[in-house]
Amino acid sequence: MKYLLFWILSISLSISISIADEAEYVSDITFTGNLSFPESELRSIIKLRSPQFFARSNFSAKKLNRDKISLEAYYKSKGYLEVEITEEYIYDSKKYIKVNFIISEGKQYKLKALELYGNKLFSDKQILNILNVSINQYYNPAAIRKELKLLKRKYMIEGKLDIAIMDEITIEGNYVTARINISEGNTYQIQKIYISGLKTTKEKYVFRELTFSSGELYNVEKIDESKNRIFNSGLFSSVEMKHHIIDNEIGLLDININIREYKSSSIEGNFGFEEWELGKGNLRTTGLYTNAKWVIGNVFNRSSNIEISGRLASGVNLDILSKSPLFEKDLSVTYRNPWTLFFRLPFKIKYFHEEELDKTNNYKIIEDGITYSLLFNKDRSTRYEINSTVEMLKSHHEENPLREINIKFISNKIHNPLNPEGGQYISLISSLYGTILGGERHYYKLQGEYRKYQKILNNSVFAFRIFFGFIENLDDSYELDYIYKFRIGGQTSLRGWDSPRAYNNNGALINDLINLEYRFPIWKKIGGEFFIDCGRLYNEINHFMNTEISWDYGIGLIYKTTLGPIRIDMGFPYGDLTKPQPHASLLYMF
Repeated sequence: MKYLLFWILSISLSISISIADEAEYVSDITFTGNLSFPESELRSIIKLRSPQFFARSNFSAKKLNRDKISLEAYYKSKGYLEVEITEEYIYDSKKYIKVNFIISEGKQYKLKALELYGNKLFSDKQILNILNVSINQYYNPAAIRKELKLLKRKYMIEGKLDIAIMDEITIEGNYVTARINISEGNTYQIQKIYISGLKTTKEKYVFRELTFSSGELYNVEKIDESKNRIFNSGLFSSVEMKHHIIDNEIGLLDININIREYKSSSIEGNFGFEEWELGKGNLRTTGLYTNAKWVIGNVFNRSSNIEISGRLASGVNLDILSKSPLFEKDLSVTYRNPWTLFFRLPFKIKYFHEEELDKTNNYKIIEDGITYSLLFNKDRSTRYEINSTVEMLKSHHEENPLREINIKFISNKIHNPLNPEGGQYISLISSLYGTILGGERHYYKLQGEYRKYQKILNNSVFAFRIFFGFIENLDDSYELDYIYKFRIGGQTSLRGWDSPRAYNNNGALINDLINLEYRFPIWKKIGGEFFIDCGRLYNEINHFMNTEISWDYGIGLIYKTTLGPIRIDMGFPYGDLTKPQPHASLLYMF
C-alpha cells in the first residue's frame, strides 16, 4: 500500500510521454517597409518570437499566416486601410528559420465626418455617444463595427427586433466620411409564452425564472438573462428560446421555450491532480485525488438535487514512501436549491465527514459537521458566500465543538487553471468562531489572498502571490491550539524548509507571505522555474515592523502531463547553498 502513490505517479508520467518529430524554431524576425511603427511595437502584436533566454518559438506556416493577419488588422485599426503585407521565410539551418514581413503601408486615413440616417428612436447625440468615435482622428473600421453591434443590441432591448444597420464610406484624399444607415423596423410586444420539452418538471419552475412576461416589449437582455436562469436552475441540460412573429403590422410575437430535462440521477467518478484546503490554519495544498459522486436530481419534481460524494486525496512530497497513512478521506451529502423561499437566492446544506493526517505530530484530525450556505454568483468568475457551520473537531485526545459563520468573496479570473498563463485570483474570508454562536473556541479570523499571472517573453509566465492572515483570540482563559493557527514552511509556502514543523511547530496568530515565480519552457513538455519565497509568523500586530522576514530562493523542474504539471523544487533557506531542501509536488504551488 505504501508504494501505491509512487506507482500512480509513475504511470501518470509514462502516459504523458510521447515521441514527437523534431520541431522547427524561429531564429530571427525582421520587418521591411515599416515606416510608421518601430519593430518593437510590431513584435508585440505577433505571437512568433525571436530566441530569448530559455524561450524559443516553434515555427509553422499556420502561425506565420496568423501573425500576418494580426499585423494587417493592427495597421487598419490605425487608419492604414490599404496596407498590404507579404510574409517570407528562409532556413537559417536545418531546424532554424528566419522570418521577414514585407509591409506596404499605403495612406493613413482620418475620419472627417460620421453621418446618421434613419434613426428615430435614438437621437444623433445618443448614437454618437454609443459609438464613441473622434472626428479628425485616424479611422478605425473594426472599432466602429464593434460599437455598431452594441448599438444594434440597444435597439433590440427596446423591442426593435428587425433592426438593420449598415455602414459605408466615401474617401476624399486622406479623409473618410462614414455613413451609418439605420432601418429601425417595427416595435414588437410579447403576446404569449409557450414551453415545450417538460416531462416531470412543472411549468411553474420555468416561469418563475423568467424576467419578462406577456404584454411586455421584446427585450433581448431579458431573454438572455432568463435563458441563463433556467439553465442554472440545475433542472435542464439545454434551453432554447425562439420568437415567432404573429402580426408584423402591429408588432406581436410569441416566445417558444424548448428545454430538455436532466436525467433524474447520475453517477460520476473522477481522478486527477487537485488543489484543496489543508487544515484550519494552512494554505491550500496540491496532490492526487479520486472521487465518486451520486447526484439525485429533480427532488420532489423541484429545482433541487442531492449529491452524495466520497473522496480520497493525497498530498505529494519526497516522503511518499513513508509508513504514514497516504490518503485523506472525505464524505459529504449536499442538498442544493436555487431558490430560498420566494427569492432567487441559491442555497445548499452540506453534511461532511473529513479525515486528514497531521504530519507535524503524526495523529489524525477528524471533522464532522453541517454547513448551511447562501450563494451569490455575480458571474462565472465571481461569487459571494455566507456559510454557517456546526462541527465537532477531534484531534489527538481532544474533542472540540465548533460554531462558525463566515463571509467569502472569491474572484477567479485565471486563464487556464492547470497551467496559468494570465489573469488573477482574489479571495477574502472573514470568519467568527464561538461567542454568541456557542462552542468551545472563541476567535475571529481574517484571510486574504491575491494571485497574479503575467505572460512575458515567449510562453514564459511571471507568477505572484501575496497572502495574509490574522486571528484575534476572543477568550483569554486559554491559548488557541496550534491546529487553529497559521503555519508556514514546506512546499505550500516557504520551500527552503521541509515542513511547518521544521520552521515553527507552534504556529502563530498572524501570517504574511509573498511568493514570486518565473516559469519558462525548456524543451517540449519540460519547463523550469526560478522562485523566491518570503514569509513570517508573529502573534501581535504591533510586531509588524520588527518581526524578521524568513526567505528562500530556488529552482524547479516541471514536466507537463495531461493531468497537470509534476514539479520538483529545490529551495535554499536564506540563500544558503549548503542547505538544499528538495520538494516534489503536483500542480504549481499557486
